[in-house]
Parts: sequence; structure tokens; C-alpha cells
Amino acid sequence: MQQALPPIPRNRYRLHTLTIIGGLLLVAALGALVTGCDGSGAQGTAPDRPGRPHEGAQLTFNCSDPAFAAAVEPMIRSWEVRTGAAVTLTRDPMTAADATDLAVLPANRLGEWAEPGHLAPLPLKWRGLVSEMLPPYAERLAAWGDQTQAIPLTGDGVLLVYRADRFADPAAAAEFAKRGKGPLAAPATWDQYADVAAFFAARDKGPSVPPLPADPTALFDLFSRVASSFDRPTLSDKDLSERVKDEELLAFHFEIRTGKPRLLARGFAESARWLAGLAAAGAVPPGASDDPVAALTAGKAVLAIVSLDQLAKLPRENGTVPARFGIAPVPGAQRPLEPGAPPAEKQVVNYVPYFAGGRLGVVRARCPRPELAFELLAELAGPARTAELISTPGLGAGPLRPADLSPDQFPLWLGYGFDPARSQALQDTLRGYLAEAVKNPTLGLRGPDREALTRDAAAALRKLGSGAKPADVLAEAQTAWNALDAKAAGAPLVRWRKRAAGLN
Repeated sequence: MQQALPPIPRNRYRLHTLTIIGGLLLVAALGALVTGCDGSGAQGTAPDRPGRPHEGAQLTFNCSDPAFAAAVEPMIRSWEVRTGAAVTLTRDPMTAADATDLAVLPANRLGEWAEPGHLAPLPLKWRGLVSEMLPPYAERLAAWGDQTQAIPLTGDGVLLVYRADRFADPAAAAEFAKRGKGPLAAPATWDQYADVAAFFAARDKGPSVPPLPADPTALFDLFSRVASSFDRPTLSDKDLSERVKDEELLAFHFEIRTGKPRLLARGFAESARWLAGLAAAGAVPPGASDDPVAALTAGKAVLAIVSLDQLAKLPRENGTVPARFGIAPVPGAQRPLEPGAPPAEKQVVNYVPYFAGGRLGVVRARCPRPELAFELLAELAGPARTAELISTPGLGAGPLRPADLSPDQFPLWLGYGFDPARSQALQDTLRGYLAEAVKNPTLGLRGPDREALTRDAAAALRKLGSGAKPADVLAEAQTAWNALDAKAAGAPLVRWRKRAAGLN
């Protein structure tokens, strides 16, 4: 039998008043419990709300890269709101005498700050964060000697861009096939690159690649990137363990034992030959430029090596990079030349990655709150923040973690404006660029004297574009480096060279 509903109260306001009184009594009872049974608590005083953990703390953050500073500033301001710290963001180049607490540095500038002791080592608390990153950045570029001195903030990326429409021309393909150089396709080796460039230069009666880079660092990096795969065969962990006593195994620009330049070694000789061959074929135009995409877009180049920040400059049509632009991995060498061994032809492409880019977050040794500065850098280096940076194409931020190249992170690379197929090719190309299975990559110049070494080497290399002989150019560069070393008498050059090569 259905029970009767309880009667509706006649005086709703009286009931409401009783409810309020009851609630107040309950709150009072709970308050008594909070203050303790002995009544020692201050009656009627509510517990203080916890404040922000770093209220009132101040940091000065330096970032002289305008695009990167603009990208991270909203992240910094968000961190300020959560923590209560106040961050002053400065954009002028950092100096040893300024008030900077933490900074963003190009990876190749770590040595000039770490060697004199200007940087604080990475605290144990954040080593796990760094260890999950890709080894070239976590184990090599962020370290100086036996200390990890930085938190990587971005990786880098380099690839080949070519005019797919020119390669797809049936007449050009047939003509190229008659040369016996194989099919007209994106080159897998540096020699194939030179063959394709020479073919189009002859066919078009004009240059087929961009001018040599105007920036000395960019020119020297191109020269070193080509030399890397000619200089040594790829080695695995097992290979390295079997040759652990070979102290010259990781030597590149300099000998490990003596610290003397290696610019006359075979790998660099092959690279100089390659550059000179492009010039002799009429493939390289006069002058210099740091915008290879401009030449590709204007049809004045059919292929070029570009960085990720340059890749973002490709034109768009209806929001998409036109299909006439194709992408492919950085070439390798078909003739790896191991130190002390004669040239040996190999059927497979020998690709040894060369790492010289990316950005590092560092903390100055004199920073009064280093733990706080590293906390902010760790915020910027976390997976969520670095994914934001990667998906901002103009920054040229390459992958920093293996997960950045996983299938579920494919959307990160859509910002470059390619269709799905080429976006997938971009992700695959960057995976190949890193070549994680290769355990003996080469590193760019990154010691305290990097700027002078780069300047003098690039000045000599530039002459290859106007017909100078490779042997003469390398001899000039080697002499210039020896002169710089002589001026630095008393400096621990051998230690610098070892540390720049990623050794203790």
C-alpha cells in the first residue's frame, strides 16, 4: 500500500531559519574539532589559505632569440601566476657582467659559458627530465665535461627539399637516365646530389642550387655535415664497446689526444671536393644567401639543404605547401672513409648524423635562486610545452623526445603546411635525421673559441665557390686554426677539444 507523503510545512520561512541555525551550529562544532579538544586553538580564527610557493621571488631571464622569446613569454607568465615569482625577460645578448639568472643559448655556445665556470650544473632533481630526451641533446649537447650544464629546450632538424615538378618531367628523366647515373630521384648520397645539381645546371644553363650561405656558421655547418658521413662508418653500441681503447674514434674537427686540427683528413677533403665540384659544374650562383627557400620558390634551385626554420618559409596555396616541393632525408656517403683506411665502396648509404643545433636552458652560477631558475626551465622543457614549441613552425624546433616522432604525435608536424602524406614524410625524415642507432655521431664546434674557428674556416671555404682548389682551401683553413691555437698558448686546448667532442 502506498504511504502518504509527508505534509508540506506550513511556515517555510521558519523551516529555512531553523536550517540556517542548524548549519551554523554544525560549522561551530567542526571549528571546535579543528582547534583541538583542549581548546588551545584561537576560537573563531579560520586556517590560513596556502600561498603561492615562490611569492615575491624574482628572476631575470635572458633570451636574445626574438622568435623564441615571443613563444615562451606566455608560458613564463603562466608560471608566474601559479608560483608567485616575478620574471623579467630581457632580449639583449647576455654578457658575463649582466644580472641574468637564467638564459636560452644556442647549443653551440655552451662551451664559452660552461668552461669559465659561469653556469650552474643541473641538480639531481631534474636529471630524470633530461634523461628521457633524445641522446644527442641530453647526453652530448647539454653536457660539458663530466657535468650536465643545461636543460635542452628544443632539438633541431635538417632535411633536403627538392622541386618535385622538375624531377617528374619525363624529358628530364629520360635525359638523366642516358648519363648512367640511375633514375632522376631525390639523392640519397652527396655524390648523387652533385650529379643531379650538375645535370640541371647543364640543362638549364644556369645555377641549380642556392648560393653558399652568407652566415659563417651556416657555411661551416654545411661543410661539416657533408664531411660527417665521409669521415667515419656508422658504429653501434657493440662496435664502440669492442673498440673502447681507440681514443680517436670520436675525433672529428680535432684529434682527441693532441687537440690538433683534422681539416686535412679524408672526410673534410671529400667535403671540399664536393663543394668545389658543385661550383665547377656551374651549379652554385655567385654571392651568398641565408634563404635557400627563396631560390627554390623562384625556380633558381632544384634542390637544397634546409633547416626546419627555413622549411617554414615555403609558400602556401590555399593553406598548403604546393606539391611541387618534395622533401627527403639528408644524404649520406657511399664511400665512408675510416681514419687510416683506404676508401672502400659500400652498397648501402653511410649516414652519420651531425648535431650542432637546438636550444639549451642554462642557469648562471651566481644566480641566488638556482633551484627556482631550474624549476622554470623544467617547466619550459616539459612534454606539453615542448610540443607547443615544435608545433610552431617558425621556431625551427625539432624533436626533443622519442615520443615527438611517434604516430600519435603526427599532428605536431602539420603546422608546416604539407598534405598528410608529406607531413608523414617529414616526421619520417626527422626520425632518419636523428639516426638513433648510430652511436658515433659528430658534433659541431662548441668550445670557447668556436666563433673564431668558424670565422676563419668559413673565410677559406667560401673560396671554393669561385674556383679555388680544395687542397689549397683546406691548407689555408688548417693554417688559420693552427695560428689561433698558437695565440691561445696556455689555454687548455686539449681539454676544450675533448669536451666539445662530448668526452670528459
